[in-house]
Amino acid sequence: MNLIDSASPVPPFEQLRAQLAGQIQDRTLAVGTRLPTIRRLAADLGLAVNTVGRAYRDWRRRG
Repeated sequence: MNLIDSASPVPPFEQLRAQLAGQIQDRTLAVGTRLPTIRRLAADLGLAVNTVGRAYRDWRRRG
């Protein structure tokens, strides 16, 4: 689904949040699409559960 650049100065949660927002904006992620659970996406991306949770919370908060 998403790629996280561990060498980037941008924190992983922000990379993920920006990718979700971009996919919604360019309509590659359709309205109503169910996102993976936090645990599933964290496992798929090799990230901590809290990192993905923070990205999801921030993304929802920003609308």
